[in-house]
Amino acid sequence: MTENTTLKYTPLQEIDSKIRLANEYFHEKQLKLSKTPSPRKADLKIRSLQLKKLYYAIKNHEQDILDAMYRDFHRSPTETTVLEIIPVYNAILHIIDRLHIWMAPKRIRDNSSPAFMFSKIVIEKIARGSALIIGPFNFPFFLSLLPVAYAISAGNSVILKPSELVPSCAQLLEEILYDADFPQGMVQVVQGSIPETESLVQSGRFDLIFFTGAPKTGSIIAQEAAKSLTPCVLELGGKSPAFITETLENKYLETTLKRLFFSSFGNSGQICVSPDYALVHESKYSEVVDLAKKILQDFFPRIDESVEYSHMVNEKAYNEVCKKLESTKGTKFTSGGQTPEKLDFFIPPTLVFDVDWNDSLMQSENFAPILPFIKYRDLDDTIERLLRSCDTPLAQYIFSGSDQEIQHILSRVRSGGCVVGDTLIHVGITDAPFGGIGTSGYGSSGGIYGFNAFSHERTILKQPFLVERLLSMRYPPASSFRRSILRVGMERKPWFDRTGKNNIPFLRSVVISVLVLCFSVCFYSYKS
Repeated sequence: MTENTTLKYTPLQEIDSKIRLANEYFHEKQLKLSKTPSPRKADLKIRSLQLKKLYYAIKNHEQDILDAMYRDFHRSPTETTVLEIIPVYNAILHIIDRLHIWMAPKRIRDNSSPAFMFSKIVIEKIARGSALIIGPFNFPFFLSLLPVAYAISAGNSVILKPSELVPSCAQLLEEILYDADFPQGMVQVVQGSIPETESLVQSGRFDLIFFTGAPKTGSIIAQEAAKSLTPCVLELGGKSPAFITETLENKYLETTLKRLFFSSFGNSGQICVSPDYALVHESKYSEVVDLAKKILQDFFPRIDESVEYSHMVNEKAYNEVCKKLESTKGTKFTSGGQTPEKLDFFIPPTLVFDVDWNDSLMQSENFAPILPFIKYRDLDDTIERLLRSCDTPLAQYIFSGSDQEIQHILSRVRSGGCVVGDTLIHVGITDAPFGGIGTSGYGSSGGIYGFNAFSHERTILKQPFLVERLLSMRYPPASSFRRSILRVGMERKPWFDRTGKNNIPFLRSVVISVLVLCFSVCFYSYKS
């Protein structure tokens, strides 16, 4: 592989000043906005302008991005363009286009109590403050620049900590954000590894931490963040299963395997939502094995230095994969009999058949171009075993011919996301939440959900003074008469009996309560 860039780490003594600058920028911006005739309109203008500047800063470095990805792990320009550059462009443009709608306050009504009958209730989304974004190595531009865009769209200041495992990309990210010419303190970059990350997380001076990476690291970050009550969005990983069930028609097996291979071997398997293993019903297994070998040979007849195919990110990742492959009891198959090459951390796309649940490939997320196949007989038994292994994967993929069977799997296996009949593409949905559950993370991003992640929903209630007569019953001195009136007016009545059977229509109950309240208020006013 081409020699990597030597990344210059941010001195630890400078990190504190960067955090302080981020917070100062945010509060100074809010002060300036408060002095404008329409703070929301002024803020929308600022946010939109900065997003447009970010868009063109990325555009100006498009070729540099392709070169950096190739230097860091031999990824093809086509793959980088399709999986990183185009999605970032589309997402930023979508944010700019919808931002005025997302920022608009939402008027709501609450008829549960007379106290709110004349109130004006608004929910507005405000910036959290300063955000720390810790990016991953596998999609260093898409999974770093997109959270930065969401943070900007929500009005925050940002410190980005790129992954040091891809030094060329990390350095380029800093250059892109510098060239965007943001206001001082709005978007900054801290380069480094564990000490620098610890310094950022342990500072306790961020209003949100957005982390994408391994579950183990995410757990450490969450524990540190909890000490300062800093909320987190954690996009982690896990062993995402793919089901090929008994009811899937044989004519769809070839397409199924092609769609599996698309994501299993894309980016050399270093995708957090890649199918980590395939569960194949015994009635389909023999045909699946034969087809899988044929398709792999068609997809990858031979991979060498002349072929653009991603490699493992570094020697540590390469060695871990090799150790798993050496320990597996399954039957390995690679196209053309290719073998791993340590010189450039190359692992050929590998199928492993006849794997069981205790195999070395089933103990943790593989995060490599490996697809193990497990043959199963009973679906419920298989699901039970899956739940004992990794019960909350980031994704699951179902290839089945039965809607009932699909619903059965969805009901039993919790996952961050699911695709039926395909793989991976759900990540590209514009305005749908993408995130984990359980050990695969918490919080969501994607379109408006990314904007919401970096925002706080604040309820604002405006109460008119004209309704004081109605509301004055809450004041001392207390009395049983006042308590009775308040209870009649405020307490909702059930429309079902103790057995759960509906007996009084809800609307009738509401009408009766309102009439009783009005009578009580009139009576109380008359007595006064």
